[in-house]
Amino acid sequence: MSRIGSRARADVGLRDFRAGGGRAECAAFCPASTAEALASVTRRVLEMPHDPAAAELRGLAARSMIAEDARWGMDVVLSGQEVGAISGYLPLLLGHHWVRIAYEGARALRSHDWYVGVPALADMLQDRYAAITARGRHAAKLLDDTKKGYDQVLIELDRLLEDHHAELTGKTFRWLRGLETDLGIYYCGDMVAGATLPVAYRLGLEVADGGMIAGQAARAVSEEWGATLAVLGAAALDPSEPAATIDFRHACAIGYRDHLASRYFRGRFEAGFGNGLRALLLLIEGDLNTARALLPHTAFGHEQPVFRARTITLYHALTALQRIAERHGSLDTPGLRALRAMLRDSPTRRLLSREGKFVRNRCMHYEITDPTIQLDASRPMFGLVEAVYPGHTWEEFYADVATVTCRLADCLDSWHPSKGAAC
Repeated sequence: MSRIGSRARADVGLRDFRAGGGRAECAAFCPASTAEALASVTRRVLEMPHDPAAAELRGLAARSMIAEDARWGMDVVLSGQEVGAISGYLPLLLGHHWVRIAYEGARALRSHDWYVGVPALADMLQDRYAAITARGRHAAKLLDDTKKGYDQVLIELDRLLEDHHAELTGKTFRWLRGLETDLGIYYCGDMVAGATLPVAYRLGLEVADGGMIAGQAARAVSEEWGATLAVLGAAALDPSEPAATIDFRHACAIGYRDHLASRYFRGRFEAGFGNGLRALLLLIEGDLNTARALLPHTAFGHEQPVFRARTITLYHALTALQRIAERHGSLDTPGLRALRAMLRDSPTRRLLSREGKFVRNRCMHYEITDPTIQLDASRPMFGLVEAVYPGHTWEEFYADVATVTCRLADCLDSWHPSKGAAC
């Protein structure tokens, strides 16, 4: 008889990714040839013609941000292992950030720009699963995914819901089927932090394929991502080993509960929304709660990587919610009225402005190709926020990110068909 519920199987296809992403073996984080590569890079840098101009500083800024982000990712994994219980959840809730860092960082290290690219390190990068990495990076952009339109994203989420339901239900005695579940939800305290279906969507996991990502073993793919982070961690020519410095003992308690998707979604968002759209909103809600409740616990010593992760998360959440509000422009409900009001308020408009998008771009893409950007090495992110958003500081922008993240997460949490939302 099949097991009732899906606690052991709702994350089918996630087990190997979780195990691979949670490992800190030397092979993943400490390539044996790193020291030799660094020596080669150092010689190359010393042979560069001295150039005190902005191009040199832009290259240093790009490589520093790559190394910072990669070392943050490695620290999260290593520190999570020291706590134990939380370690299995971290790759599931934060893995899409590591995929972004791996994809964007590898691109930058392969740059033809003399001050950005590092051939000795680029040669160490593995790219057997480059297509999977690229897909994961695009999926993390939600409705800004240039490879898919709005409707295609919802179609894929609907298909995943159907696949999960078919695989995880209907396999026990009929009189017990009312207890079956097909959706696992992760909680950070009492807040939704993620769900099995959104994780599967982002990673390309199929529930019935036994832990494969696009036909490849999840463990092998995640180990390649780990090895990439190890190489990227040396982009600023720092040969030190990655270390566990984050104290997760006081982080929000991460838990897991099973649900039946059709039953769970009946009480979420709008009655007229399809389950694919509701799954997308659940994904956004989880991202926002993770950004406000979990990411701050990883920020000590990693303030700038966490700033970039939170900025990217919020920007794509806002643009997706803006698209959803526009698509349902004729629908007048308390929930949508509250969402539209929030999208119109001043902090949100600043984040969605042309300059706000520039900040997002500088958080997402490492190489700085615009020669007009004037940097300041004494400021966070080398003064990139002040350079692309004149009149605003890094601290002011971060305050807007924190405020809007909390308000938007509360808005989604309280959005129910009969109650609307309290944004």
